Amino acid sequence: MARATSAESPVTSTSSGNVHHVHAQPTETSALKAHVYTPTPTYSYMDDLEGLDDGEDGREVEVWKPGDSGFYQTLLNVLGDLIGTGLLATPIAIAHAGWVLGPLILAFVGGITLWTLKILLRIIAQDRRLRNFTDVIGFALGKRAERFITVLFVAEVAAWVITLVVLFSDSLEAVLPMYSSRQWKVIGLVVIIPTMFLPLHYLAYSSFLGILSTWALVVILIFTGLANPTGPGSIRDPAPTDIWPPHGWLKFTTVFGLLIGGFGGHGLIPNLIYDMQNPHEAERVCEIAYGIAMAVYVSVGFFGYVMYGRDVSDEVSRDLANTPGFSPLLAKIAVWMVAINPLTKIALGVRPLADVLFSYFGLHKTELVSEEAPTPRYVTRPSTPTSSQGSIISNSDPVFDLRGVDPAASHFSVVAEARHQRSERWKDFVRPAIRVVLGVMSVLLALVFPSFEALMALLGSGFASITLIIVPVWAGATLFGWHWYDYTAMVIAAVAGSLGCYAALFA
Repeated sequence: MARATSAESPVTSTSSGNVHHVHAQPTETSALKAHVYTPTPTYSYMDDLEGLDDGEDGREVEVWKPGDSGFYQTLLNVLGDLIGTGLLATPIAIAHAGWVLGPLILAFVGGITLWTLKILLRIIAQDRRLRNFTDVIGFALGKRAERFITVLFVAEVAAWVITLVVLFSDSLEAVLPMYSSRQWKVIGLVVIIPTMFLPLHYLAYSSFLGILSTWALVVILIFTGLANPTGPGSIRDPAPTDIWPPHGWLKFTTVFGLLIGGFGGHGLIPNLIYDMQNPHEAERVCEIAYGIAMAVYVSVGFFGYVMYGRDVSDEVSRDLANTPGFSPLLAKIAVWMVAINPLTKIALGVRPLADVLFSYFGLHKTELVSEEAPTPRYVTRPSTPTSSQGSIISNSDPVFDLRGVDPAASHFSVVAEARHQRSERWKDFVRPAIRVVLGVMSVLLALVFPSFEALMALLGSGFASITLIIVPVWAGATLFGWHWYDYTAMVIAAVAGSLGCYAALFA
């Protein structure tokens, strides 16, 4: 089924002289007509609904409007999402795999997650109403699959946020031992709560701070390796390394989970695209972000393994701080950089989880529209491709159609308007409260969670392989057709994820 491709409504006259708008209905077509992107989308209220009675109650619907985030703000948020906890575990992943298999697996993980992310972008391009990861999956696979995937998605995002809290507290305990890791978790909660109230385009600035801290850590790592004449911690005097996996195949199976956990940004990307001013630029944003992220991961993985070899720990920053002859000032700066980075991401990590809850409980903003007016095309909960509401599937249209008409009118009773305003004020209060509650729960769970390495391996193997590879491939193949590489990718992800999950729990 194809949506109407024009924002204008034909006008017909009746015998009484009244003018009515007749909206085009979806029609069957074999090819999608070309959409033309308009830099400033036309999205205005209909102002002549003469056929409607005054004082009607109306109904509330969720309407999409262009977001507030520009190209570079979205890029910063995507980078902030990609370059994070997995960065510090890259050297130990290379150490478990050896020089031959380690870089190959890193390249494979980066390539396949970018491919599956583009699958999600292609699905989102079919219906601008899709606003979060579960919306995308529900659109492609139906509501039953959406409910199942939502459980996995919530578990993955929660585990990721917990990982950020653990990394933050462990890092600050190393540089400021007057407080324990558990106490730093509680102190961090006080710091992150204000960020829960910021919109995405403002969170781009905290993401920029996190990116700066990451590059500062990379520079300090390389500078230390070059300045230090002898090992451990020297590039000029490399530590013993291995060509092949040195710790057995059970430990080797954790490599996939350790690496893929660093590219686990798929859950947040739909939210970022939904908030973009020009969502047709989403694919270019993601390509640039992945290029930068891969350069960072390769640098840290290579230099970290060369400098510390077989004895590298699950957090290379810990090795850096314990390097003999390492400047105490640089050591403190490095650890502070590690602590700042996750602190800037927690609000981003909570955002997709909160958005799923907003959708479930109907807490998103709504517009009051006429009972007789057609529902706007851009509503948050879209139909599936097989329904009768005009959702669209196309293999050749990468451009978002931003044209549309908002049929909201001003012919509502005072009671209806007041009721709608009360509802919106209540939701404006509840949404931030839910984000704060999620932040508190993350800290509470982090107080009882295991080590960083086990957490990263379990996060990557147990959850990320499903939500980053299996589910996007399944959704894309359902909409656009199955190919041999779809089956291959799903089998590899299922086997690697299962083995990695087992190793993370019992190795």
